[in-house]
Amino acid sequence: MSQQWFLDIWYSQRVNWLFVPLSGLFRFLINIRTWLYTYGFIKSHALPVPVLVVGNITVGGTGKTPLVISLCQWLKEKGFQPGVITRGYQGQIKDVALIKEGDGASLVGDEPLLIFQEAKVPVAVGKDRYLAGLELLKEYPEIDIVLSDDGLQHYGLQRDVEIVVIDGLRELGNEYLLPAGPLREPKSRLNSVDAVIVNGATQQHTFTHQCLFTMQLVADYWVNVKDISLIEEANLFTDQPCYVTCAIGNPGRFMQTLHLLNIEVLNTRFFEDHHAYQEKDLQGWDQHKILMTEKDGIKCKTFAPSNAWMLKVHAHVDKAFYQWLEAKLSQWRVKHGS
Repeated sequence: MSQQWFLDIWYSQRVNWLFVPLSGLFRFLINIRTWLYTYGFIKSHALPVPVLVVGNITVGGTGKTPLVISLCQWLKEKGFQPGVITRGYQGQIKDVALIKEGDGASLVGDEPLLIFQEAKVPVAVGKDRYLAGLELLKEYPEIDIVLSDDGLQHYGLQRDVEIVVIDGLRELGNEYLLPAGPLREPKSRLNSVDAVIVNGATQQHTFTHQCLFTMQLVADYWVNVKDISLIEEANLFTDQPCYVTCAIGNPGRFMQTLHLLNIEVLNTRFFEDHHAYQEKDLQGWDQHKILMTEKDGIKCKTFAPSNAWMLKVHAHVDKAFYQWLEAKLSQWRVKHGS
């Protein structure tokens, strides 16, 4: 059973009842783990700078990476010097490492590499977020705020702000915990986070939260995968027949973007999230443009044909969200006398 098989069930509101007892066991383990952290049987550690977690409670893409990049850019504009810690899923890093120029996605993971290249901030990769944060601050002592990408469930690192991103179209699927549903934690976990951002929200979304904001992923322009100096406007391929490939958590969102750009999709090749592309994955598509996300493109650069293009996007978040976040960070500074 593939990852996509599970995703199709979870987000179609169906339930495979064979997995429901396992979801009950998963809930029990979550409760035990939470209790151990709450009463200090498992220690959590704090970094000397504020930690902002951007995560989710579901499996599958919600738009966290574009949000982290936008947050880094906003923080720099406000005079902060941010750094990012992340697991580096599907990379080869076993302990902790700082991403360097020239590192590839196969080594550090596709999302960390994308953040490093786009946000232009120091990024540390490691399964232990606290150790990754220590290494980041050791190498870059000027960093005054750390963003933890996809670190909501990593309670070994204390955090000052928790932001959860939810897909506005798929929401929480059938609302069951893994493996019967897509939830990493119960829906009630949303009550304890500082803010919820609904990505691609429609007026029909069902969420309520005291700090609820919306976000849209906006198409900026196309970049040639093989030669990144070649840039074209986002609407250049409108009404053109194209091939599409992607290996992301929610390919439907990319397809929706292409639909809005009025692109004629001739054929698709979808792979599981974080798929390690090979040259054969793009072969046989010579007659028309090959379109993909930037997350896909950074993994194809060394072998991509000249007709492959990746779409640059940015996260457009409510102005009220940034006002809210600025107030939260000001409170932290007052509390810590900085």
